[in-house]
Amino acid sequence: MEMSAGPPFRGNRAYIGMGSNLGDSAASLRAAVRRLADLGTIAAASPVYETDPVGYADQPDFLNAVIALDTPLEPESLLDELLAIEAEFKRERGVRYGPRTLDLDLLWYGGRELHTGRLTLPHPRAHEREFVLRPLADVAPDLLLASEPVHRLLEGVAGQGVRRTDLSLMD
Repeated sequence: MEMSAGPPFRGNRAYIGMGSNLGDSAASLRAAVRRLADLGTIAAASPVYETDPVGYADQPDFLNAVIALDTPLEPESLLDELLAIEAEFKRERGVRYGPRTLDLDLLWYGGRELHTGRLTLPHPRAHEREFVLRPLADVAPDLLLASEPVHRLLEGVAGQGVRRTDLSLMD
């Protein structure tokens, strides 16, 4: 689903994974998309998926999605903005893989590989997680992660408890 039309963007394409399982998760994801639009142009948005928790089972199911963002920001600046948006949504980092009001993960950025103390690109576990790959395949099925196209990686992770909903990221 294309979100905007206009002249070609001369920046960087980033894919951002989104998740929430506390409060009104659908409203949080939609509000986060509006905030992310302040950082560039939303080029595409996946459908929303309901997902079984991973790593810490004693919590509500998540809603997950992916957006494609064309942005002039460099990766670490974009990460700073993602963390600031999470903070606006009262994200708390207590339990690893625990419940959250909003989670924004920079999955891929302009084909770059990056390993710093703060950021690894592409996301180091994206290729193992159906809740990332399924919505990512909706917006970028041929994108390469771990040297494989997303649509092919998805075949190896099916069955991790990811279900498509009729929810949309766009109001």
